[in-house]
Amino acid sequence: MESSSQKILVVEDDTDMAETCLRLFRRAGLQAEAVNNGVAAIERLRSDPEFTIVLTDLRMPEMDGTEVLAKAKEIRPDVDVIIMTGYGTIQNAIQAMKIGATDYITKPFDREELLGAVNQILESRRLRSEVVRLKHELKETYGFPNLVGRSASMQQVFARMRAAAANESSVLIVGETGTGKEMVARGIHYNSARSEGPFVPVNCAAIPRDLIESELFGHRKGAFTGASRDTIGLFRAADTGTLFLDEIIEMPIAIQARLLRVLQDRRIRRVGDTQETTVDVRFLAATSLPGPEAIRQGKLRQDLFYRIGVITIELPPLRTRLDDLPFLVQHFLEKFNKVFPNKVERVEPRAMDVLAAYPWPGNVRELEHVVESLFAMGARDRVRVEDLPEQVRPSRARAAGTAVGPPQALADAEKEAVEAALRASRGNKSRAAAILGISRTRLYNKMRLYGLIGDGDDEMT
Repeated sequence: MESSSQKILVVEDDTDMAETCLRLFRRAGLQAEAVNNGVAAIERLRSDPEFTIVLTDLRMPEMDGTEVLAKAKEIRPDVDVIIMTGYGTIQNAIQAMKIGATDYITKPFDREELLGAVNQILESRRLRSEVVRLKHELKETYGFPNLVGRSASMQQVFARMRAAAANESSVLIVGETGTGKEMVARGIHYNSARSEGPFVPVNCAAIPRDLIESELFGHRKGAFTGASRDTIGLFRAADTGTLFLDEIIEMPIAIQARLLRVLQDRRIRRVGDTQETTVDVRFLAATSLPGPEAIRQGKLRQDLFYRIGVITIELPPLRTRLDDLPFLVQHFLEKFNKVFPNKVERVEPRAMDVLAAYPWPGNVRELEHVVESLFAMGARDRVRVEDLPEQVRPSRARAAGTAVGPPQALADAEKEAVEAALRASRGNKSRAAAILGISRTRLYNKMRLYGLIGDGDDEMT
């Protein structure tokens, strides 16, 4: 119980009753003080901010318990007030609850009952404090200064994020796998006016196509086979907050049409329901394909693209912003130094050259995994070339001075990303798809496109 900085003020004109309360609280390890009238109670509340609970008798001369309650709430709105009352004045205590008392207790009271009421208040205050702390940590974690990047391209990203956080327009985030699309979405949410509301991320590629409508909009019991109960759906779960649809191009075109209508009308209808419900949701989406290319391939409705792309944020791949690499490495070193017992202070220059020569097909996510693997393998003090994972070290020839050609074409980089994921997963297709952040079906399509699998190969391996 975190009560060391919280004190109880007992307001009771009966000296014996006041002493009984003080002994009870002190035996329970709680700090308490007593005064015999309401005027003195208000003076103590003004002078000592550590009083967080007031236990006051209802009937007292000069200033009764309801007046103490009103004055206490006026000067300290966050204080919790418990009213003590006799059986004949319970209605007065109930009235006090209506004007702000936290609880009331009847005299003569059971000691365990009084302690239980106080402990419940202390636990509630602890939970509220924890929620405030966690929200503060979320804002710090996803605040713009914690999104690492000093390159010109990332400064443009930050400028667009600040603009997006300042209004309610829909946002489309475009970037290769691993560039941090969800991190950007969370940054926008936690720096917007909706930061107190929920942030609900949805990976469209991970939801079976025949269930995505029910997942998004909810369903009524019995709407289809297996619908054993009512569900509210993800749109309503995100009410007053932000819904983030990752890889929106994996959503069936028919569902995209329903989504467009929701964005226009802000109303949804559950599967199997006849009534519509209004929702108050900020909408963010992401895709690994640029909008025009997704439209050309028939994966994104053009009218939906115009609706969701009011603000478009394009995330550059890591290989095009290598100036940020040292800052990203340092950021991840600091992160994992807090998690692992072994500490790593820096990366040797030669090892940093090797990292800079690697094409990073998995982008920032892959870099984070590489740094984490260094800690997991027991690296200490500094990182040398030989400490780096095998998939990174083959590029050491370029780091040693071999001429490097022009930047890879996007298709070449994508092929290399698929090959790297297959190597890292030792050929396990499901694991490779997870590394790349795409569906298994999409992985097979990419493998066929780049000649990494034959048309007759078994897709169940």
